[in-house]
Amino acid sequence: MKTLTISLSLLLPFVLFAHGDKEHTETSTPIQETQTSSASKLSAYKSINTEYLKKIQPIFEKKCFDCHGKVKNFPWYYVVPGVKQMIDYDIKEAKKHIDMSGNFPFISHESPLQDLQSLKEVAIENDMPPFRYLLGHWDAKLTDEEKQLLLEWSDQSILKLKGVRHE
Repeated sequence: MKTLTISLSLLLPFVLFAHGDKEHTETSTPIQETQTSSASKLSAYKSINTEYLKKIQPIFEKKCFDCHGKVKNFPWYYVVPGVKQMIDYDIKEAKKHIDMSGNFPFISHESPLQDLQSLKEVAIENDMPPFRYLLGHWDAKLTDEEKQLLLEWSDQSILKLKGVRHE
């Protein structure tokens, strides 16, 4: 009986190896699927970012970066005590939601797909910028043309990311 147990224990790895090898040739492994998915996701991000840099970033620089990006110039009244703290607070809060200081994907508490969906919704609903900001920046609202470009980019980008997700 001891000899049979030893013989089976010696043969078992070969049986499992042969069986596992056959399955391996028929399907991909989870590691291969993850690598393919990662490569597809990276490709989608690059494509989305290329379009972002060409069409959308210039709009965001003019309309959104004062709060959600790299602030290049503060308004003259930034030096007024109390106003400076209010502006700093608003910028800090805005960047908690979405920070566009880098390129796409943005830094946020959401996924890139959710960020795109939120940006689309904000554009449709005209939810940004807040009224208080508009009082000093009358031209901060998206024009119809800018809104259309943002909606097209977000729709195309959403489709690209959903395509990666379902591969």
